[in-house]
Amino acid sequence: MVQARPGRRERSPVGGMVWKQLPWEDLEAFRVYLDALPAGGRPRYGMLGVKASWWSRLGGGARPFVVLLAGGRLAVTQRSFFGHGERYRKQYPLADLQGIKVRRGPLLEGVRLAFADGYRVWVGGLPRRQSRPLERYLAGEADALEPAGLTPEQLTNFRQAMGAVGLWPVAGCGRAAIPEA
Repeated sequence: MVQARPGRRERSPVGGMVWKQLPWEDLEAFRVYLDALPAGGRPRYGMLGVKASWWSRLGGGARPFVVLLAGGRLAVTQRSFFGHGERYRKQYPLADLQGIKVRRGPLLEGVRLAFADGYRVWVGGLPRRQSRPLERYLAGEADALEPAGLTPEQLTNFRQAMGAVGLWPVAGCGRAAIPEA
């Protein structure tokens, strides 16, 4: 936890992760890690944002929301703000994703994902251009989710999404953190 000033409660490190930019050494280590994973079930792309609710619109805290594409499936997970535990998870085959609608603002963007069973989820608070690889992939570009083609900001958010669901350590991701195959 992040140490708070006296008289204030502690903040969760997940809340400040969306704006973080990783150093190039950590980004390269993450690319190497992704390339070393088996192609069939490896994570392809992830986004870490927040799910807007009436409480967050009134000034309350927003819960971290993770969208992770891995092995032909799309997992949508809402995380607990303080304990980082999973509040709920829904998994869909990638073919069930019916559409994506993006609302871009001057600093942030929001994405609405619509699935075949009628479930729709709005993920907001994403840094700019985080949804672009997913849009390109759904448009038919086969190499849209390749780690070499992602911008540093997209790769940072992807790594943070994996860290939020426990697939990568949240703090520090240097070369020492790469598991040996």
